[in-house]
Amino acid sequence: MTLFQAILIGFVAFGGLLVTESGCGLMLNRPIVLAPIVGFILGDLYEGLIMGAALELIFLGVVSIGGSTPSDSTMGSILGTAFAISMNQGVEIALALAVPIGLLMQMVQYLVYFIRATQMSKVEVYAEQGQFNKITRLHFGSILIFAIIYGFIAFASLQFGVELMRNLVDQIPQVILDGLDAASMMLPAVGFALLMNMLWDNRLCVLLFLGFILATYLNLPIIAIAGIALTIGVLLVVQDMSHNRKQPEISLPQGQDQAEEEFFNE
Repeated sequence: MTLFQAILIGFVAFGGLLVTESGCGLMLNRPIVLAPIVGFILGDLYEGLIMGAALELIFLGVVSIGGSTPSDSTMGSILGTAFAISMNQGVEIALALAVPIGLLMQMVQYLVYFIRATQMSKVEVYAEQGQFNKITRLHFGSILIFAIIYGFIAFASLQFGVELMRNLVDQIPQVILDGLDAASMMLPAVGFALLMNMLWDNRLCVLLFLGFILATYLNLPIIAIAGIALTIGVLLVVQDMSHNRKQPEISLPQGQDQAEEEFFNE
């Protein structure tokens, strides 16, 4: 890997962190987006696409709930893909590296959030003084500093860690590599299972079996199945909207409505 490629990938990590922390919600920090970019920078877009799809399936059900910080899929997908392509390895190595890298970066995020929390006293002072511009600068400045550190971590890991990682992978016995290969085929199923555990609805489970039939027995390509799913989804949304319009509004008695309003205003 050249110095220029490591710098470019560092900028990719920098941008991915900015998207994550700024709350844009554009999903540009997902593995299916970042891994192909890394593959393109390293001259192997095809492997980047394959690794991005596999990594996306793993991190598909990983979400932040409340104050918890999930495994860092951004750095995991960037470094996992970059290391695997640089070492001429396959998806199994990318998956095996992405998960522990994501967990390590999770610890780094905890440290950064702790340091940022120590600045809340300044925010309170600025709020009392009405200096809201300083609060804005403090907020986005901390995000920018974190993004710079994040990008530097990616750059340094690739610039100085590729040979070390290659030597480590070369020392792994073949039986372990075969196990990683088998695990790489299982982890996407685990990702789907995590997602389905949150979204499962007995009324819609028939659609799961429909997709299985379309893929297994009719051998339809994934694009065709996605088109059918999109069509069904649009029809269900339109049907729900039409049903909601036809539902009559239920008006509460005046006394009950006033009592509820007083309860919530207390």
